[in-house]
Order: sequence, then C-alpha cells, then structure tokens
Amino acid sequence: MKRRTFLKAVSGAAGVAAGNWYEMFGDEAARRILPHPSGLPRRVLGRTGAEISIIGFPGLALSRLSQEESNTAMRRAYDLGCNYFDVAPAYGDAEVKMGPALAGWRDKVFLSCKTKMRDAEGAREELERSLQRLKTDHFDLYQMHHIRTPAEVKQALGPGGALETFLKARKRAK
Repeated sequence: MKRRTFLKAVSGAAGVAAGNWYEMFGDEAARRILPHPSGLPRRVLGRTGAEISIIGFPGLALSRLSQEESNTAMRRAYDLGCNYFDVAPAYGDAEVKMGPALAGWRDKVFLSCKTKMRDAEGAREELERSLQRLKTDHFDLYQMHHIRTPAEVKQALGPGGALETFLKARKRAK
C-alpha cells in the first residue's frame, strides 16, 4: 500500500468501524488486524504477543504542550483505544511530560523509547535517564534511533556498542 493511500484511509480512523478496515486492507491484512471495542484495531507485535493499536501516540507532540494539555491528550488517546506510546530523548521535554501523564496507568500501555547513542555507556546513561524521566522501571520496546550510516551500525552492533546495553537491560527486565 502506498503511503498516500494509507494516509487517506486512516485520516478518519477515529470514526471508522473495525469492519471497514478489513475491506480497505484486504483479506491478508484483515487476518492480522484485531478488532478492539474502542474501534481502533490492533495488531500483534511480532513474537511479543502484545496487541498494539495500529495508530500510536507520538511523544514528539508533547514538546509543544503544557503538562496539563499533555495529560489530557494522552488520556484522550488512550480512551479512544491507543495503547502504543512512543517517545525519545531527542523530543525535547516530551519524556518529562509523558512520565507524569502515565501515572496510574503505565501498566496498561505499550511504551516505546529510543536512543541516538551508539556506544554502550552512552546508551546506558540515556536509558537510565529516560526510565527516570518517564517514571517507569521498564520499556516494552527500546530502539536505536536514526541510524544513518554503515559506520553507526558497525559501532552500535560492535564491541562496546549500544547493543551491549540493550542486551544487559533486557536481562534485567528493563
């Protein structure tokens, strides 16, 4: 499916019934889409078994909102069926706002974060800072953000690279 077709299809997602998604995306995609009582369908994320809303909440949006507006926006998204929340240290103060906004319902969402650090120590420091800012003890998904060059891949996956931090964090259930 082309990006333009997808954007047109989801532009009215809040008002689209789950059954219409099956018609828009065809039989193969329909088998992967899970209807949800909210009307916002979900998909199983790989081998995790986690059922994730097909539209996620972009933490970057919080960088222009007050804390009160952030709380309201995130809760509204959750109430409409969104359970995938994504943020990164690169998004200004979004982590600082998302943490308090999730208070009391963090365990009901799939929280994703990222790091631009390519070395193990830098990635560890950023991971710990993000956990603290988001007032959580773990992420459901932690990613390498904005890898652009083969040299960055080599550094991140090589000895002393960010992947070492990721693997240690996973063993510690972070």
